[in-house]
Amino acid sequence: MNEGTIGKSLAVAFAALVMIAVAFAGVADGITRLTCGAPAKPDSLFSGLWLALIGDPTVYTAPDGCEVPVWQIRIADLLAVALIVAAAVAVLLWWQRYRQSDRAFLADLKLRPGFATPSEIRQHLSSKAVLRRAPQLRPDLDRPAATDVGWRVGASRGMDVYVSIEDSVALEGPPRSGKGYRVLISAILDWSGPLITTSTTNDNLTATLQMRKRRGQVHVLDPQGLSGMRDPLRIDPVAGCDDPLVATQRGTAIITGTALGSSATNAEWAQASGIVLGRLLHAAAVGGRNVTDIYDWGSSPALARTAVDILRTDGAPGWGDSLEATIAGDQKLVSSIWFGVQGAVAPLAVPQIRDTFQPHPGDPTFDPREFLDAPNTLYLLGSSSGAAAMGGWLSAVLDDVVEVARTRALASVGSRLHLPLGLILDEIVNMFRWANLPRIMADGGGRGICTFVVLQALSQAETAWSRAEADTIWAAATAKVLLGGASHVDHLRDIETLLGERDTRRTQRSWSTTSHGHQTSEQVDRRPLMSVDEIRRMPQTLGLLAYRNRRGVLLDLAGWDERRDARHITAGKHATETEQQAVFEAAHRPTRPPEVTHPEEAEEVTEP
Repeated sequence: MNEGTIGKSLAVAFAALVMIAVAFAGVADGITRLTCGAPAKPDSLFSGLWLALIGDPTVYTAPDGCEVPVWQIRIADLLAVALIVAAAVAVLLWWQRYRQSDRAFLADLKLRPGFATPSEIRQHLSSKAVLRRAPQLRPDLDRPAATDVGWRVGASRGMDVYVSIEDSVALEGPPRSGKGYRVLISAILDWSGPLITTSTTNDNLTATLQMRKRRGQVHVLDPQGLSGMRDPLRIDPVAGCDDPLVATQRGTAIITGTALGSSATNAEWAQASGIVLGRLLHAAAVGGRNVTDIYDWGSSPALARTAVDILRTDGAPGWGDSLEATIAGDQKLVSSIWFGVQGAVAPLAVPQIRDTFQPHPGDPTFDPREFLDAPNTLYLLGSSSGAAAMGGWLSAVLDDVVEVARTRALASVGSRLHLPLGLILDEIVNMFRWANLPRIMADGGGRGICTFVVLQALSQAETAWSRAEADTIWAAATAKVLLGGASHVDHLRDIETLLGERDTRRTQRSWSTTSHGHQTSEQVDRRPLMSVDEIRRMPQTLGLLAYRNRRGVLLDLAGWDERRDARHITAGKHATETEQQAVFEAAHRPTRPPEVTHPEEAEEVTEP
């Protein structure tokens, strides 16, 4: 240790000694005033310290007629030392806990250079920024609100953060990371145009149903009875299939929605199965049949010969012969093709599900064209697991509406829907494989078809689509929102690289034994803006936005119950929950046989 370091240490020690001496002198002065009514005069600055250590009262001149209260002062000194030590320990513990807390983590992140500055957010991601695009995106509105032309994804630097409805949004967060509570429910409530939203649970529906009814008509397609709604939507999958193009598209959408064709090994069989199912749908449409006939035909190639006769009589030219050739072909090929068809129609064996696809007389019809004319809402609920999985049929409904929207956009001025269609696809990977998602993510925003896809992990998308398609979905998302808790290290490294780097300054000191003194040098290191571990550790109140070519944005995420209209949302949620509870209780209430009150009636009942 050199002389400079020794001198600094001595100076610090002397300063601490002086502070302790002053504190003890103050204690002695105060106790003497309380006991004698007047202060004692110290002989020096260190009289209080000496009295505390030795107990010698001669270092003080006591007031007239009074002695220095030595033992009282020393007890007070001990108490003061104990309090100071306890306070120091408490502060040290608090500091250690604070350094490990989310508050310190957030404070450190927000002070780092490299994230978007307030001026950058104001210019590119604020409500005023998205409103500047309103004349092009919503020319029909005279005084648009920010939610008419943008998705609100959170707040940053004291400002609300919006991305344009032209942007495709990908939200990635593991289960229970607050995706619905902090982001999706608000996105559903704020969307001002027609909206389709998917989910495997009824959480989003419960919180938003009543509020969406204030905007327009609400439809709930729930073949598996997950929503608890009294009158869910019934829809006829045969309707419109008298058009061969519609029949072909719908058959393909149903097959791909079952995940057949997600790998290269079964892609050819998926295509062949889609063609066959399209033929069957067309036959049912032109022959006046319904979904029950689709189930029968799809269950057995032998039963499908009825569809061949209908197609030859009333169907598209050549379709009957084509279907006949498929059925009469090699049995191994027929078995492979029909494997996909049978899997697609298998859920129709459940009476409740089949009833969903056979509208009753007087039931309201669902017309995609009318749906797109107003801020209506369609909730698609279902599960991809089990024998009653409805993924394929829900996929076909979504595909139908989007195809109508795309056709209408191409026929509109500027090739854009004047009333944008919102697609908030929560848990879509756990419901069905929508083959058109990569394409819609890439070019839908320019047509007024605005996609907000929600993933638990990017690898999850790779199981439904191919690796290349999953990469396309991620790359096509011009706004990427990431929540904490992710654990896929390779993907987190990609996020780390995407965020870029920052400069950190490090001071280094070195000592030499041959020469007195020390040398100080400052080094600049390049470090990731956020490391893999820091991205994983983000608390639920924090999100990360990577937007186009802008710097990363730290998002403050608040729950829907902090919105201005939270009181109305809560009331609507309670009303929906009450209805759901009544429906679920009625569904699980055991049915009892009629009670017999008279013996004569019992005899009549038992008579052959």
